Amino acid sequence: MWLGALERRLLDRVLAPPPKLLFRERQLERALELVGRSESFVVYGPIGTGKTTLALAAARGLEGVAYVSCASARTYSALRSKLLKPAAYYVVDDYPMAVREPRLRELVRSLKPKIVVVYPPAAAYEELEGLEGIEMPAYTLEELEEICRERAARLALAVEEEDVRAAAKAGFEHGGNARVALMVLAERAAANLQRAAALRA
Repeated sequence: MWLGALERRLLDRVLAPPPKLLFRERQLERALELVGRSESFVVYGPIGTGKTTLALAAARGLEGVAYVSCASARTYSALRSKLLKPAAYYVVDDYPMAVREPRLRELVRSLKPKIVVVYPPAAAYEELEGLEGIEMPAYTLEELEEICRERAARLALAVEEEDVRAAAKAGFEHGGNARVALMVLAERAAANLQRAAALRA
């Protein structure tokens, strides 16, 4: 139980949005420009490339942001109650996971201004046609290593360089996925703490 609780706490800390989104400066700058003009846009890329973090960072500081995750609210009726409320900006996350029936597609088309997070190809979503797209490419191995190092240093994780490299390698082998890399980093930090506790016992 102790290790399970420790792993959960570490995972929550490691996966929490960072104060700075590494290797996404250009994308964030463009997103902030669009938000500043109250324009709608699409953020697209593979899983674990910072799409949600970018969308929320772009909307940070705005009052009246309506955020909805289609991973937890997938149907028209579930999403309708969240998206029909007046908002300064709508952030529709994991849109491909929604049941995209005609009523929902029309609802999403009508939202203004909005940020919609999708997986590629962005052109597959006709209701988002005409919106500017911000691409979030898969991370390189070197980028994943730096992301893991930054997280380990900032959170004072009980990891060594070999842990950082192993975590980054796992993320790279899963398509440049930072989320996988950070999950492995948290697992290794928890295992290191458990070994240290066993030695002290």
